[in-house]
Amino acid sequence: TATYHILTPYPGTRLFERMEKAGRILTRDWDLYDTRHAVCAGKRLSAEEIERGYWQAYKDFYAWKNIFKASSAHDDLKFKLKHLAYTSAWKKFESPWNMIINFGDLPRMLTVLEWLLAAGSERPASHV
Repeated sequence: TATYHILTPYPGTRLFERMEKAGRILTRDWDLYDTRHAVCAGKRLSAEEIERGYWQAYKDFYAWKNIFKASSAHDDLKFKLKHLAYTSAWKKFESPWNMIINFGDLPRMLTVLEWLLAAGSERPASHV
């Protein structure tokens, strides 16, 4: 798997102070300080170019062909299916998961998540 983040200078950090001094802070909408939005200007790229690059890298890495390729690399059929189910559910259907989380329904989905994580394992995943 891969996780992508856009450089986000959080208030109170030296990075934020440097960016602010350089006039590169674009917004103080703290809801956008989630590492998925460009909240500061790049030296060579606009905020729009940074965000476009972020989403393109994410889209390319998690393209269906790459998900199937990575899933098929496992020797065991259970692990192939587990990889395919988990990656598909988490990375290709992120918007529905975000809605579930925002509506507070994640506890209801715990059984589904545990099933996906435990599929092919010797023992089911435990609650943390």
